[in-house]
Amino acid sequence: MTNRASPPVVPDAPFDLVAVTVGGFQVILAWTESGAGIGGLGFRIERALCHSPCKPFVEIGKVGSHVAAFRDGDVTPRTTYHYRVHAWNASGDSSPSNVVEVTTPRAGTEPPADKD
Repeated sequence: MTNRASPPVVPDAPFDLVAVTVGGFQVILAWTESGAGIGGLGFRIERALCHSPCKPFVEIGKVGSHVAAFRDGDVTPRTTYHYRVHAWNASGDSSPSNVVEVTTPRAGTEPPADKD
């Protein structure tokens, strides 16, 4: 009898990613963890800076399993960002969540832009 190892199984992708700006200097992300399939050890959060064209996604943080929110405090006012999230485990990363786009507002301390 041959002992076969099970093939590696990556976790299911998170879904329903949403983003909310808090002033011009923070973005709060929240998502739904998939309840089906193999669980993950945590989540990797990725961001792309979008000045025509968008830059590639880069990892900006990680959270543990069953943590479905992240605060990005390293953003600039009046800037557009794209975010996505991957679940991960010892076998690898899930496919990415949906991508959300958010544009941070003008900071409260920033003077208004000149109007022509």
